[in-house]
Amino acid sequence: MNNTFNINRFGLLLKRQWLDFGKVYLGTLIILTGILVVAYWIFMPSTDNIMLNIRKSPELSFRYLVFTFLGFFFISIVASSYFINLGKKADSIVELMIPASIFEKFVSGVFYTSILSTSSFLLVFYLVDLAFVTFFNGQISHMIDSNLALKPAETIVNEVSNDTQYLNYFKYNLISPFTVTSIFLLGSIYFKRFHYIKTAIVVILFTVLWVSLTFYFMNLMIADTVWIGNQYWHNDSHIFLIFSLVALVVTIAFWITTYIRLKEKEV
Repeated sequence: MNNTFNINRFGLLLKRQWLDFGKVYLGTLIILTGILVVAYWIFMPSTDNIMLNIRKSPELSFRYLVFTFLGFFFISIVASSYFINLGKKADSIVELMIPASIFEKFVSGVFYTSILSTSSFLLVFYLVDLAFVTFFNGQISHMIDSNLALKPAETIVNEVSNDTQYLNYFKYNLISPFTVTSIFLLGSIYFKRFHYIKTAIVVILFTVLWVSLTFYFMNLMIADTVWIGNQYWHNDSHIFLIFSLVALVVTIAFWITTYIRLKEKEV
């Protein structure tokens, strides 16, 4: 099998991979939707007490924590499940004998774990958020009419779009889902058992080490010093940009490593 990219063969590969991986993906997506509904049901503010809190719009800040944590767990679980068959001798033979090039198998993995999983999570989160916000606004519509200071709740998309700080934070973190999925995709092909747990432990240790060393060296450089010159590092946008570029480099590095590991498996 040559290692070129053929669009027709790639389409057939996507259909074939869906037969196995689709079950895990859909099952995880259904569980995610259920957890989202329960989280919104628990944390949505009570309409009985909304009049006691005079503000421009109801407080729904819980959504950002729910979005971050559930998003991380969903895309990481999906990515960690993609290449697990290569860790089983019986199933790995079938996977390796699939008539597709190594590059096509790699792109298929990136498509399912990064593009499809991230897009589906954003869609499900938006629909659940829209449903609860619409229901909530219907419940307080009579209060809005009698209280000019109270405005309808906004969906998370509208809230982010109308707030420059939220919009910048979201913009600079667009690479984050791809970084997470690239790490756990490599873990799914690198470890033979307990892929998710082992990958999570490595990520935690690496994060703790990276943050600790960063703060340590920054403290060494700025200790007993006075900042003179331009204020580049005092701008949040510049700091977010640096972290985004680092995340991009890390993502590409993990994708390349995954491709090499897949090539080794084929051999």
